[in-house]
Formats: sequence, C-alpha cells, structure tokens
Amino acid sequence: MSTTTPTTKRPFPALGERNYGSWADDMEAYLKTLNLWDVTDDPMAALLPVDAANPTTEERKEVQDWEKCKGQASGQIWLAVEDGQKVHVKDVKNDPAKMWLKLKEVHVQQKPGMHFNAYDALLGLRKLAGESLASLMARADKAMQDIHALHPRDFTIDSLDNDLASMALIRTLPSEYNNFISSLLLLDSLDLSKLQSAFQNEESQRFACNVDSSPSLAMAAGTTSTPSQGIHCSFCDWERHTEASCNFKENAVKAQKAKTADHRKERRGGEKKAQTTQEASEDVEASANIAEYAGKASVTLSASDRSSWLSSLAAANWNTDTGATSHMMPHRHWFACK
Repeated sequence: MSTTTPTTKRPFPALGERNYGSWADDMEAYLKTLNLWDVTDDPMAALLPVDAANPTTEERKEVQDWEKCKGQASGQIWLAVEDGQKVHVKDVKNDPAKMWLKLKEVHVQQKPGMHFNAYDALLGLRKLAGESLASLMARADKAMQDIHALHPRDFTIDSLDNDLASMALIRTLPSEYNNFISSLLLLDSLDLSKLQSAFQNEESQRFACNVDSSPSLAMAAGTTSTPSQGIHCSFCDWERHTEASCNFKENAVKAQKAKTADHRKERRGGEKKAQTTQEASEDVEASANIAEYAGKASVTLSASDRSSWLSSLAAANWNTDTGATSHMMPHRHWFACK
C-alpha cells in the first residue's frame, strides 16, 4: 500500500465549532489524495496474515505499510482540527478510524438543538457589506452541507416538513421563553406533535402558576397529562387553579388600583383648582370693596386724571343713588355732615 507525501499546505480551514459539514467533505477528499482514506473509512480492510504466528515476508510488509498509513492519517486529522477540538480525539489519536467516528459523534448529534442551529444559520444568512454574491452563495452552500450532515439515513420530505414547521414555531418565541426553548433543544428527538404538546403544557403552566418558563414541561412533552381534579377558581370560574393564583384576579386588582390612583389624583387636582378659583374670587371681591370705599377713592386717580375729572360735567352734577354704600364727591361742602 503506497502513500503520497503532502507537498502543499492543507487547503481548507481546520475543524472548529460550526464547520464540521464542510470540513468533513474537504478532509475526506484530502485524505483520498494522500491515499489515506481507506485506513480511516474502513479499518477492516487491513490484510491479515493467513498464519498470524508465522507471517510471510510479504504479509509482514503489508501490515507494516498499513500501520504506517494509519499513523500518517492520524497525524493529518490531528493537524486539521483546532486546539479546542483536539480534546475529543486525544484518547484515540493513534487510530484514524476512531478519530473520525468520534468527531462525527461530537458534531453530528441527532438532537433538536443541532438541527435548530443549522437551520437558523441558513435562514439567518444576510449579505455582508462589500460581500460578493459568489461569497454569499458559498456561505449558503456551507450551511446546507451542515444541515445535510445532520440528516439521518431515513430522512424524507415529510421529515423536512416536520423540521421546518418545528423550526418556525420555535423561532417565533420571544426572549422570555429562552429557558423553555433550551429545554426543547435538549430532547433526544422532537417531532411536530411532541412540540405542540410541549407548547400546550407550557401555556397551561404559565396560566395556572404565572411563571416565566417551565423547562421541566418540555421533558414531559411526550407523556399524557390530566387536569387537576377538584380545583376551581371562585373568581374567574376556571378550573385547574385557585383564586389565590388567579391571573385574572391579579390583573383586575392591578387595574382597579391604577384607576383608584387616577381618581384620587383627579380629585386632588379638582380641589386645588376650586381652591385657586375661590382665592381669586376673594381677591376680586376684596378689590371691589376697596374700590367701593370712598376713603380710598382718591388713591386710584393720578394728579392729572383727577384734574381732568374735576373739569368734567360729572364733577358738577351729583347723581344720588340711595342704594349706594358710599358716596364719592370732590365737593365736601355738598355734604351735610363734614
């Protein structure tokens, strides 16, 4: 078995957290160019001596060549992964087949979380500033490779429909459902019917207990739950919760308190306005009394105004008014009592 010594640097990025799909395809092609793929993909293809106790010279050479290829393939895989990924294959770094299977096991987990992240990366693609369309298409192709790597062998169109419907439901949830989403993505499998059951349980729990999230409900999504018997709310007439934990009552109390506070504020504002109006009225009345008092009359006119008024007909004629409280007259001698 002959091998080819690489003369150029590895032409693709090392394996990281999110590029297993493209890395696996590139690494497979790279190992094939070095004639090292057989020892990685099919470890049972090794030629074994007919008589293990007495191998022939040719058989011994075949075994040595096979072990040499295994060492080269292991080294190439080790150098093609980032430092953070080497921890996964550290214990099996002398066996390329086990290294390959271990990396696949780590990165290609058949769990909703991996599917969700792969679909989310694809649907969340946006053209970057200054990015060419060719580069955008390459990123989309890479995202599709990651999704294909997560598909089981029996994946069908119905499975795709199920994944897309589940993906759409999960993506619509706001941030306050993050704990609930995390619990869904930890499940071993997630079909649409199980997801719908988890949504219904979560809604019931939030309504009954007024909690932000309940991750444990997702774990029990596959089981059938029955309503609590004998529990009845005397406030809203709903079942499965008591008046003490009734959301309707809590909201009604908050609304009534707010309305009472507004009413008090409005009443205080009205009383203050009435007080201001009364004080203004008293000021006007006091001013009228002052103007009506004859002893104060002279101060309301300036010297020029008083001179002008004395020369008018009003100063020479007195219109007596029996209903008047006080009389103003510049001619003092007209009065009987001086």
